[in-house]
Amino acid sequence: MIVNNKKSLLSNKIIYNVGSVFLSTVLLFLFSACSKKEKDAYTRIEKTITESLFVGSNSCKSCHEEQFSNWENSHHDQAMKIADSTTILGDFNNATYIHKNVENSFSKRGKDYFVNTVGPDGKYHEYRIEYTFGYTPLQQYIVKFPDGAYQCLLTAWDSVENKWFHLQPNLDIIHDEWINWSGGSQRWNTMCADCHSTGLQKNFDSEAKTYNTTYSEINVSCEACHGPSGSHVSYYEKFPNGQNPPELYLGKSINPKELVDKCARCHSRRVQITKVFDYKGDFFDYYIPSLLIDPIYELDGQIRDEDYVYGSFVQSKMYHNGVSCKDCHDVHSLKLKKTGNDLCLMCHVPKYNTPEHHFHKENTDGALCINCHMPGKLYMGNDFRRDHSFRVPRPDQTVKYEVPNACNGCHTDKSALWAADFIKEKYRIERADHFSDHLLNGYFDDNGSFKKLFSNIKYPGIARATALNQYTNQQLSRDEFDATLVYLKDSSALVRREVIRSFEKIGIANISTHIIPLLNDSIRMVRISAASYFNTIGQQLEMDINFKNANQEFLDEMDMNADFASGQHQIAIYQQAKGNIDLAIKAYERAIEIDNNYNMSRMNLALLHYQQGNISASEGLYLKVIEQELDFGYSYYMLGLLYNETGQINKALEYLATACEKEPININAYYNYALLLQKENRNLESIKITKRALKNFSKNEKLLYVKLVGEINLKHVDKAIETCYLLIELNPNNANYVQLLNELKQTKH
Repeated sequence: MIVNNKKSLLSNKIIYNVGSVFLSTVLLFLFSACSKKEKDAYTRIEKTITESLFVGSNSCKSCHEEQFSNWENSHHDQAMKIADSTTILGDFNNATYIHKNVENSFSKRGKDYFVNTVGPDGKYHEYRIEYTFGYTPLQQYIVKFPDGAYQCLLTAWDSVENKWFHLQPNLDIIHDEWINWSGGSQRWNTMCADCHSTGLQKNFDSEAKTYNTTYSEINVSCEACHGPSGSHVSYYEKFPNGQNPPELYLGKSINPKELVDKCARCHSRRVQITKVFDYKGDFFDYYIPSLLIDPIYELDGQIRDEDYVYGSFVQSKMYHNGVSCKDCHDVHSLKLKKTGNDLCLMCHVPKYNTPEHHFHKENTDGALCINCHMPGKLYMGNDFRRDHSFRVPRPDQTVKYEVPNACNGCHTDKSALWAADFIKEKYRIERADHFSDHLLNGYFDDNGSFKKLFSNIKYPGIARATALNQYTNQQLSRDEFDATLVYLKDSSALVRREVIRSFEKIGIANISTHIIPLLNDSIRMVRISAASYFNTIGQQLEMDINFKNANQEFLDEMDMNADFASGQHQIAIYQQAKGNIDLAIKAYERAIEIDNNYNMSRMNLALLHYQQGNISASEGLYLKVIEQELDFGYSYYMLGLLYNETGQINKALEYLATACEKEPININAYYNYALLLQKENRNLESIKITKRALKNFSKNEKLLYVKLVGEINLKHVDKAIETCYLLIELNPNNANYVQLLNELKQTKH
């Protein structure tokens, strides 16, 4: 009996959409391009902006003297200032600070302050300090570049210990990298301004690559939170008869969850999707927060990188029980309302402030509620920030999954098992159900645990959306994908968005009737995702007014983020889906120009060059990714496929074998490597590699099938029969498996 298996190794694809890496089962990527007319639509700069009624914080002072006094000199007030003798804290008296062999010299001439340091060309230049940025525990300094960009120095002033220090002390940063002070990561216009100033408009010209950023007030003033107050001030100046006073944005009557959403505008790790924040609508109408994914969060949702509080707090029981920012913080001074455990006891019963609960000596650090329920991390070198998810310590999860826990954060001389046993002994209760149990189990043990999480509306929306994102990043059947369609009507906008994105990731087009209603969703974030879906799958809906409106919002979002590598990547995907390959290539190249380490675009560009017949360029791009990311398995995988298609079998085997050793685990690397080994009549090795893969994907049909082929080729009939039974169990309706089983049984007899 001969089993014919001539399936091409390039029968699998990787879609590198913004924020995701996904495996599917055909070669071509679903990317994009656009016509000149369409390109103009998303690259134009708004020339006319409706005049805002920002009147400045001083107009608030006469009526709101106490609030103004509390705000003055707060972190919001000090968010950004013009650099002068009253605002600069650092030592500019010919001071020098050397970091990684780069000398930074700080000086003053007259009223002006200067720094001499290495610029984007790798040479030393003198720059005038234009602005200060923050004041404690650190202060950064901003200089102006010719293109209208303002850059924040990575050498900052420690205003607690009064010394210069570097914000990235452990990194060897090259002068032209995106993460360098002169690159995109420290560009005030792009990364900082929206939250550190009031009434901001970035005004980036994506054609000229220049900025004309404006603001109504340099710092976070009254109107940053309360909105333009011209009509409010005017009313109280005139007291017109028969008119009610105009309401301010973020007023006293706001409900707790809405207040958190208002603060989230700045206190969240998020992507901005509109050019102007106009103080209307929902948080998700302007921003998309990061999900609870690595490297921003630990796998259980605890903070890892900077998350600016929102993503943590909305995980908490406190948030879901009506607690908001103002219950702990004074909204104007930003200071805590009380200190120590007295703050927590404003709501919690006194028994929690006893050794019988916390098992630490009274009046010690160990007895502080925040040290068990709000562990923190240092960011930006010296800025300690606490996790606001207010979770119960779970050293048992550390034992099983190696995530951090608060107990071992202090008891560094003890093991996680010691901490887990201590909690079990002292509290004598089972751990309460928490979404992190399902999230971790989904990552490490059972993908179905993700489904348990996102299908349960009692869990936080951000956690459910994260679980849905991770669930659909796995190899799923069409039925499993279709089962998620019901969540297009979910109460969580984040969940609705993730359902749309999951179908976009693999290009499923015949569910468009389910997506069409989302073009008119109440939330802009969801509408944009729906428009992106239809652009990606190439379905024409130009006559649909809801698509027209949502698509304009989508085009505006792309233009808003065109100064990011990820923004150019998104433009490239849009262009390629429209069939304009030249513009797609241009956008991918622009993404790499913005950030030379943005390998998501480099991977897509490599495949695009391959499809255009430019094999040498494709190979060079894959090799560059390998040079920059030695442990990234997909580059080895794609290069292995390229070498196979171009007849370089030995190289193909080498790179596919390496891909199987790298992260993340790539089922298609194992599958295609096994196929090629069989093609080379190395069936025993093929079986070994499939067995290894099956340890992680025990019920994967195509892995079992390729294993069966190897066993048949080696005439291992008994093992082949055993594998055939497993295949029939997985897919009982496959007549070929039944036929193979009968033939194998006949061969045996």
